[in-house]
Amino acid sequence: MPYIKRIEISGFKTFAQKTTLTFDRGFTAITGPNGSGKTNIIDAILFCLGELSAKRLRAENFSNLIFNGGERSNIRKNEAKVVIQFDNSDGRIPIEAATVTISREIDRSGESTYRVNGRKVSRNYLLEMLSIAGISPYGHNIVLQGTLTRMAEISTVERRKIIEDMLGIAQYDAEKAEAESKLKEAEVAIKTALGQISEIQRRVEDLERERNNLLRYNFLKREVACLESVKISREIRRLESEAGDISKNIAEISEKIREIQERRESLRLKRRNIDAEMRKLGFDEVEKKQGRIIEVQMEIRRLKSRLGELDSIISNGRAEIEKLKNLKIELQRQYEETKKEIGLSEEKLRNLSEKLKRINDEILEKQSLYEAFSEDLLKNRAILDEKVGEADEIERQLSQIHEEKARVEREYGSIQSRLGVYLQRLEDLKAKRDDLKKSFERLRDLLANLESMLNEQREHMKSLQAELDRRIRQRETIVREIESAGKIAELAKEALVEFEARRDVATKIGSEELALKSLEELGASGVISGIHGRLRNLIKIERGYEKAVEAAASGWLNSLVVDDLNVAFTCIEALRRMKIGRVKIIPLNGLMTNSSIVKPSNVEGIVGALLSFVKCESRYEPALNFVLGDTLLASSRDAAIRASRSGFRVVTLDGDLYEAGGGVESGFYRTQIDLSSFIPSETALKNLDRAVRALTGYLEKSEEIVASLDSEISRTRSNIVSLSESSIKIEGEVERVRKSLSQVDLQIKRVEENISNIISRIDEDKSQLSLLEAKINEINEGERSLGERLKRLRDEISLLRISDIDVRRENLANEIIALKQECSRIESVMSIEKSKMESILKSRVESLEKEIERAAGRIAELERQVEEAFKERENAQRRVEELEVLERELSEELSSTRERVRSFMLEIDSLDNELAALDREYEYELRHLNDLKIRLQGIDLRVGQLRERLRALGYMDENLVDLLQYTDDEIEIQMKSMMSEIEQIGAVNQLAEHQYMEQVSRYRELSMRLNNLEKEKMAILKFIDEIEKKKTNIFMDAFNRINERLNQYFYRLTGGGTASLKLENPENPFAGGVDMIVQFPNKHPILVSGASSGERSVSAVAFLFALQEFSPASFYLFDEIDAHLDAFHVEKLGELLAEEASKMQLQFIVITLKPEMISKADRVYGIYGQNGVSHIVSMTFRGIA
Repeated sequence: MPYIKRIEISGFKTFAQKTTLTFDRGFTAITGPNGSGKTNIIDAILFCLGELSAKRLRAENFSNLIFNGGERSNIRKNEAKVVIQFDNSDGRIPIEAATVTISREIDRSGESTYRVNGRKVSRNYLLEMLSIAGISPYGHNIVLQGTLTRMAEISTVERRKIIEDMLGIAQYDAEKAEAESKLKEAEVAIKTALGQISEIQRRVEDLERERNNLLRYNFLKREVACLESVKISREIRRLESEAGDISKNIAEISEKIREIQERRESLRLKRRNIDAEMRKLGFDEVEKKQGRIIEVQMEIRRLKSRLGELDSIISNGRAEIEKLKNLKIELQRQYEETKKEIGLSEEKLRNLSEKLKRINDEILEKQSLYEAFSEDLLKNRAILDEKVGEADEIERQLSQIHEEKARVEREYGSIQSRLGVYLQRLEDLKAKRDDLKKSFERLRDLLANLESMLNEQREHMKSLQAELDRRIRQRETIVREIESAGKIAELAKEALVEFEARRDVATKIGSEELALKSLEELGASGVISGIHGRLRNLIKIERGYEKAVEAAASGWLNSLVVDDLNVAFTCIEALRRMKIGRVKIIPLNGLMTNSSIVKPSNVEGIVGALLSFVKCESRYEPALNFVLGDTLLASSRDAAIRASRSGFRVVTLDGDLYEAGGGVESGFYRTQIDLSSFIPSETALKNLDRAVRALTGYLEKSEEIVASLDSEISRTRSNIVSLSESSIKIEGEVERVRKSLSQVDLQIKRVEENISNIISRIDEDKSQLSLLEAKINEINEGERSLGERLKRLRDEISLLRISDIDVRRENLANEIIALKQECSRIESVMSIEKSKMESILKSRVESLEKEIERAAGRIAELERQVEEAFKERENAQRRVEELEVLERELSEELSSTRERVRSFMLEIDSLDNELAALDREYEYELRHLNDLKIRLQGIDLRVGQLRERLRALGYMDENLVDLLQYTDDEIEIQMKSMMSEIEQIGAVNQLAEHQYMEQVSRYRELSMRLNNLEKEKMAILKFIDEIEKKKTNIFMDAFNRINERLNQYFYRLTGGGTASLKLENPENPFAGGVDMIVQFPNKHPILVSGASSGERSVSAVAFLFALQEFSPASFYLFDEIDAHLDAFHVEKLGELLAEEASKMQLQFIVITLKPEMISKADRVYGIYGQNGVSHIVSMTFRGIA
């Protein structure tokens, strides 16, 4: 990571002249008298890093930062400049240079100039560049003067917020706020959906009523059709019954006609026989004449009979033709009426369509307006109608053109927007491709440079290693020569520090501790053998039972364990001779063993014998049994009291001791202090004396040599380590660059592919844009032309209008609104009319056309038959007349023979009369038969019409219906009632069911959308909960890590103390603060707020270091963070800084006044003031106080 290599200060505050400070990784101390300008160096660094607060730089305004001399100096400056050089070997600062130099200049006007490697840049650029490397004037790695004091006095909530700021918890709060905003939007959307659902529910209810009206209307229509079909069915059945009767009559009459024909043939046969007899009586001539007369008469009779038949045929044909003509007229009348009804329906539909068009079309509205005022515009009507029609047509064309233009422009805008996106994307891709190619070239050059640099560094490392070996051998030679002096110097330093730090404590140590220490020294030196040590050091107490064991031992844990009484007496005699106090001694041999204590069965809450919770070697068990063998351990005070009353010695976990019989020893428990470590030994004092004498003669000569060699060795090793680390980094960088090269090459190929795709899309869109532009130009030209024509027409129309047309137009506005309201009713009526016209009228027309065609064919056939019969009758009549003349002539010729044949003739006449009577009866029956057949045909025609009507109503011939429970009158009453109800229902919305289903579908869609919105809301709530959990987990994880590191740093700073953070609200950490509990060595745990100012400062330093893990930096600036620390803690802090700097390869720049801190530094800068100007001296050493 980047660190500060060099600082140049010129004209800034008290630094009048150009002042340069060089730094390296490690621990650098800056010291000097108060007011000498030490803190101005920190201010200069902040100034150069972009600080904008003059107050934070301890100045009223920025012009005061410029050196102004003062009364004792004649130097004046018009500008201040600070230059900082960073080591950028790892490339964390985004500049391709191993060293990055930044500078800031300010003049008297307060205007600042920033530069990076000599190039002028903006402050924002500088801050962004440095922020990438984790450098900021507001970072936690910069601790200004007084900051530690404020941190030591912060509240619990502020302490929690410091941790939150270090972790970036604000990001989660922002995400939560954004999620809550989305939650509000979802709730608004849900309310909107509910409102829409409510509106649709109302619309569904209205449509449901309209649908019910439609269903009722259709049901009534079906019922009316059903009743009408019942009536038709009954009529068909009646007609079919009548047709059956007629058919029976036809059959009877046909039989009667057949009988008449048989009788006629019989009489004719008889007459022929009489004629044959008459021919036998006459002469041949008479016979011939008579035969001729008979032939003539027979022919006359035959012709008369035929005339009768023809008259019957003619009369019947004419009657049938008349009936068929009447039927045809009736059918034509029905046909015309139906066509007229269809015409009326079509006219009605056209009117309704025109009415709808007038309502929906502004052009037709204007036309209707003009038609309404036709009386006022009679003179100009033809011209006005023509102009208005032309204007309407132009407006319609313009409307179509506008729609087409809007569509084309939308498409054009869409393509243009897409094209803009593509072009921007193309430019971005090209720029990215160029950047990638440049990056590829740079990476390739960088790879070559790195490989060359790596080889050079390896060669350099070999030469440095050889130089280091040489210097080490030289140093070892010198060290062997001054070994004794070095040892003495070290002993003298340790004794001096020990004596200075613990002199006051030694005077307060009790005689017992002194006696024990003396005996232990005698035993260690072998003067008295058989001494094992203190019982406390020979046993191991299980965790949690220390208080109970300490209390039960009653001071015997500090007793001295020896082999036997002889050794004990020797120790006692030695103490008496030295007169230094009394001690407790336990001889291992000769002790009386306590009997095994039995856990009382009648007392609950006894854990067991206290001995079971203490471990030791087997040879020390007699001593342990002697001290604790008669003691039980109780889990509660009540159990201990009951056991004590039963004669047992009992101790509780809290350290309350209950003697057998009722005695109690209790109070506050405090861990025993090992005072022996605080007593300076006599050996140390003697070594101090010898070391001081040896130092006076030898160290003065050897110090410079050793220091020089140590410095060179250290520097060489540092260089080797730096080169080794640099080589490792370069190797990693080489591998990284190689990977980056392959990745960049792959990215270039992908970008080229994307560019190719986008170019093809751009070409397609450009060609389409050209077509659309041509179309838009064409549309604009047509629009302009039509607009000019419309303007001319409107000008001409305005000249033709009467003066009050505007007033009348306003009156017609209300009528137009009314027409719009009737639009739905008109559509419904049109639907009914169309249904009626398509399903009823047109089918009826087709049926009538077929019936008329059949009637016309029958009439034509009958007229042809009548005409043929009439012609045949005329010929027969003429033939009869001729034959009658011939008969008269023959009769005259045969007058002479008449008498003879008269008898025959009378008989023949009689037969003729019978035949004539039969002919008349035959003709009558034949006419009757024809009438019945015509009537039957009429019935069949009517039945066919009725069946067509049934099919139009939806009933088939074979499914004729009937309602036997109702009479015709009742059916008629029901039909009238239903038609009345249909009229009451009025016009119905034929689209109601379809619209109802659409709205129901819309309701379902909105319901599904509402469900989705509810799910989204739940998802957002879940996301908020996850954010809270994640936020809490991250905070708690960091909290635990900070807690662990806080304890580590606190332990190192205090030489054995403990510290921990405690949440005020463990259930919800963000609802409370974070407190700190500290326990300094040999003291009770307390809240940091209850500690002394010095202890709070130590705690704040530990907390500050614990936080650095979450915002690591390569350099740290501390301004008198040791101000409130005593010498002991200052020394510990110095050791900590030195160790962290060496182990983590960090840079610490510390402003201090404490020699204990300065003695731990790798480099020291001294600041002193002279005539208001700060000056600097430097030293590079370590180990001198």
